[in-house]
Amino acid sequence: MSIAVDNRQVVLLKSRRTNNRFYTLVEPQSGFKNADAIDDFPRDLPLGIAYPCLEDGLNDFAVIRTTFETIEVFRDDEELRKEMMGIIADSRGNLVRRLEELRDGIVEGRIHFLGTNLQEFKDHVLHMATRGTIRRQLDSMMKVDVFESVAQTEAVMRGGTSEPMYRYEFLPEHALNLMDPLVPRRFIGRVFDDILDAVTDDRNYEGKYTFDKRVFQKFIAVMFVNYATTDPLFYGTNPKDYGVDQEREMGDTPLYQAVAAALRQLEREWQRGEVEDEDLALPPRSEEDLSFLFQDQGGVQILEQAGHSVEIPFGAAERMLLEPLALLADALRLLQRSANPREKEAARLAGAAGHQIFRGLQELKIVSPLARNPLEGVDE
Repeated sequence: MSIAVDNRQVVLLKSRRTNNRFYTLVEPQSGFKNADAIDDFPRDLPLGIAYPCLEDGLNDFAVIRTTFETIEVFRDDEELRKEMMGIIADSRGNLVRRLEELRDGIVEGRIHFLGTNLQEFKDHVLHMATRGTIRRQLDSMMKVDVFESVAQTEAVMRGGTSEPMYRYEFLPEHALNLMDPLVPRRFIGRVFDDILDAVTDDRNYEGKYTFDKRVFQKFIAVMFVNYATTDPLFYGTNPKDYGVDQEREMGDTPLYQAVAAALRQLEREWQRGEVEDEDLALPPRSEEDLSFLFQDQGGVQILEQAGHSVEIPFGAAERMLLEPLALLADALRLLQRSANPREKEAARLAGAAGHQIFRGLQELKIVSPLARNPLEGVDE
């Protein structure tokens, strides 16, 4: 009795039509090679989203933003403005094609967020839309300058101080009361619908501020949620993952091994009929993953242990915990500069405790693994 050997390989393919890149499994004789550009993705191939699939869209956003900056510098040059708006229109068209393919593939079940818990994805978006996330941390984690820039511009426009919290604002046709009942996959599809409608609205291209506020912030926020709800194996941050090309053997890299395992797991679940729309591509739980201690109950997480429970507002750790830790860090830095040896030693001990608290919050999944440690630079 012979046993069939699955010798398919992971490849990252790029569509010439949309410029999107997705991972898939192909037979060696298929003719597909890693980093190939193709006219369109075959509809019978399951496609996976991992680094750098969503990040590719940043190129079009960057072109639009820098073009608006050029227009602002030469605002009296009408001929240049017309030329620049043509560049913006081209990039906008690219974005529409990218986002339509993403939305359609996600809803149809052909495109999958690998290593991602879709229920957590939905919960994070709901939290960001209702309670919000600190703008400074979003800029820092995603290495952009958009969230605080929008708040500072609005502070100048209306007077007063800038709003520290960012809240995802759905368009009226995608109101939360309409979307909340949807299963996660359908919900995420509607999130991309919301971004698409923002991209295609001419009113959002009056200038850099309107584009940042109504379009760019939304895409970056969804990218952030994707990172926050995805196993770090799929981030592509391991040094061995760098440099995807046709000549390099990528199959042995941590990222490609994780992608292969996730795609094969998806196939097995589909074949057994175990996958529902609302439960696709859940990452396997490791022994160190303590997220199973939390049960979601109406937007509130309950930590049940040792016969008692503690209610923790879902995702509110950014506001409730990181800001006080940042204030603690400022105080410790002052103490560390003291000439008094006892004060310096007290600062060191308190700093070590602060670092331990932060790491514990991350291990318990109360704070995102992408969150910046407020005590960076404070001695342990």
